[in-house]
Amino acid sequence: MSLAIVTMIRVTRKLTESTIYSSAVYCDGNSMNKSWMQSESMSTATISGDDFIAVMKRMAELEQKVTILSAQPTSIMPPEKEEMLNSAISQADVLEQELAATKKALDDSLDPQVDLVAYKEEEEDEERKKASWRVREIEMVD
Repeated sequence: MSLAIVTMIRVTRKLTESTIYSSAVYCDGNSMNKSWMQSESMSTATISGDDFIAVMKRMAELEQKVTILSAQPTSIMPPEKEEMLNSAISQADVLEQELAATKKALDDSLDPQVDLVAYKEEEEDEERKKASWRVREIEMVD
């Protein structure tokens, strides 16, 4: 609803500006004659200056109300729903903490395993080197 009021205010301003700038004061001689001829051929309803001022004051009041309303929170949550939301958020926080603790424990257990794998690979490399030396020694003897 507030969007409709804001749109109405903007349209009214644009219409007001277009009315002001299309008046005879802003036109040259040729366009004045054209507007005079159009006004004679088309009868338009006009409003008095007092009415126009009253409408503009009302529009200004509405604009102030819209500004105040748009500054307020969009909706106020009922206490029950707010409590449920806070409960869900706290549960999510607890789960997040548990997940972080589990990740830390897994990382801590992974470090020794990585060290063990590296140690085993080094041993295998040493055994391969020894085996290759033995093969060379046997080949030399033959």
